[in-house]
Amino acid sequence: MRICITRSEKHAYSETFIRDQIAGFSKLAEVFTVYGGRYPEREESGKLLSPKPFWVAHKAVKLLVGRNNFFSNYGMKKFLKKNQINVVLANYGMCAAHMVPVCKALDIPLLVIFHGHDATDQKLLGKYRGKYQKLFGYAASIIVVSNDMAAKLTELGAPAEKIQVVPCGVDTDKFKPTEQPAQEQKFLAVGRFAAKKGPLYTIDAFSKVYQKFPDATLTMVGKKTGLFDECEAKVAELGLENAVTFTGILDQSQIAELMGEALAFVQHSITAPNGDMEGTPVSIMEAGASGLPIVSTEHGGIKDAVVHGRTGFLVKETDADAMANFMMQLCEDPIQAKAMGLEGREHIQKNYLQKEQIKKLYDLSVAACK
Repeated sequence: MRICITRSEKHAYSETFIRDQIAGFSKLAEVFTVYGGRYPEREESGKLLSPKPFWVAHKAVKLLVGRNNFFSNYGMKKFLKKNQINVVLANYGMCAAHMVPVCKALDIPLLVIFHGHDATDQKLLGKYRGKYQKLFGYAASIIVVSNDMAAKLTELGAPAEKIQVVPCGVDTDKFKPTEQPAQEQKFLAVGRFAAKKGPLYTIDAFSKVYQKFPDATLTMVGKKTGLFDECEAKVAELGLENAVTFTGILDQSQIAELMGEALAFVQHSITAPNGDMEGTPVSIMEAGASGLPIVSTEHGGIKDAVVHGRTGFLVKETDADAMANFMMQLCEDPIQAKAMGLEGREHIQKNYLQKEQIKKLYDLSVAACK
């Protein structure tokens, strides 16, 4: 099978799950990747799909006729035909929507994976409403990463029989637990400083923990954009400069090392003002695989990835007080924290193994080709 996998960026630091997806598929099929925005413009080498004059013309007419036009479609069609692609797997609903006309013209089956904002951002949904209906009609499978997202797409008109819930999964060989309880009261948060990840609520909850446990620390990993300035200001306002560390971007091995030292993983995910929601956060699955208890919210796929009272604790969105109480409970009993974390790893191994999730995607791709 020859499969084309699309992605918006080639080196997006927050999309390690797509790089893992491509690597996993490469062991099962011949993979050809394209990237560069909502409607990919480049192949893996960086070469433009369309001739340079066509690419320039596309940029000129895009504002008038949209991303799908003669000049952009020409390059994508040429790429798919040249590489004799049997099936397209498009990451993100917007990209898949733009792939529909080309795939339909060439009679190539199309699968789409919705990851989060592409299924929940209200402005985006308004803009793509018509295109999504055409996508729902043409796609062989509509893949989502959480049960909540499946329900949302059904509300938008996606046929229930086409929807498949397949979370990204995690490589449990990269993220492993330590056997001993944590020696220090270290909390870890990993993720972009985006509104839906609720970093300000996490800091607020930690400040309450710090009042009772002055040796506690919070390490926040992620690119210093979005709400970062507000988070930094809040840390200063609360007098937490010596307790909260912002590391910036770290690679998976560095994150795994921090998880090996932490008492617990924390993330206060919320529905953002624009409607944006999480799918199933990869960092939460990685923390679970690392044997960390997780304190988070009753939000999106987190409700499935964390079993309240057994592998961690879940609170209502925006309830920083409840989050702080559970964090303090773990500070008071590191043995309980470790026991919960190890049960969490078992839960991840049973339900979120990356290799098995990729095999599910592969099987759906094969079925689409028949």
